Amino acid sequence: SSDAVARHLSSAYQVHRKQCHSLRYELRVLSQALEQAGERLLLLKGAAYITAGLPAARGRLISDIDILVREPRISRVESVLQEFGWCAGDIDPYDNRYYRRWMHEIPPLGHRERGSTLDVHHTILPPTAKADIDPALLWESAVEIQPGIWTLSSVDMVLHSAIHLFHEGEFDHGLRDLRDLDLLLRHFAQIEGDDFYQRLTARALQMSLGRPLFYALRYSQRFLATPVPPHTSAALAPAQPAALQLRAMDALFLRAFTPDHSSSRLPFTALAQLCLFIRSHYLRMPLYLLLPHLVRKAWMDAFPRRSDKDD
Repeated sequence: SSDAVARHLSSAYQVHRKQCHSLRYELRVLSQALEQAGERLLLLKGAAYITAGLPAARGRLISDIDILVREPRISRVESVLQEFGWCAGDIDPYDNRYYRRWMHEIPPLGHRERGSTLDVHHTILPPTAKADIDPALLWESAVEIQPGIWTLSSVDMVLHSAIHLFHEGEFDHGLRDLRDLDLLLRHFAQIEGDDFYQRLTARALQMSLGRPLFYALRYSQRFLATPVPPHTSAALAPAQPAALQLRAMDALFLRAFTPDHSSSRLPFTALAQLCLFIRSHYLRMPLYLLLPHLVRKAWMDAFPRRSDKDD
């Protein structure tokens, strides 16, 4: 009934308000911690949208706080964050090494008392990915949105949103993330004018991120009618996949962005999700690293540690 829907939406909005309130408190503490560590507080993803007051923040729920720090300062930042209550907790030694050697972030940190989760990134894609991302460029163009709180620039924020969606293999929030892209693109194009799309495509090609941006624009236009200037599509033509590959990706993403519910689920949705999951791992690292990692993880799942069994 309409009353039931209204109650559901009202409840979700109250959760959103509570999360925004909690985020403001966490950021005050994080500002102190990072200042002590000699690092700026640079927010990513949902925390950045909410703190910057962007349209993508309206009603948005977040499960953790994502920040970017400079890689040489990771150890110092992690040490100070531990003093403020954030720690990695119990993590398998192999997973710990995997994060620290191959990933773009350290293991997630949980607060001992408040239960908040912190993801500390040193770049926006795993170093083993094919993209040519120089984190120094991200810092050079970062924007201070509040005293002591920074975000990525508009073009870098869009690109990070695009690679987060199109390089990940889980689409539980795929339609929400696509809506994030639509809202970011509409907002920045309105604020910055046509120059925004020119800078966006130039930045994407500079960082070898033309393909995820191509997909972001293609599917945001297809599903949400995002207005994209024609010259942008022409500029991204070198990043466009071959016709047969594009038809296959259309079939996969059509299912990924359709709600996985009995009322709207398309045939072969489970197979499409599996293919995108495998693709995400292939994009993350080359096969000579990926195959041993998958074998090791399969072994760990089949023969968990005794402490895991006891939990």
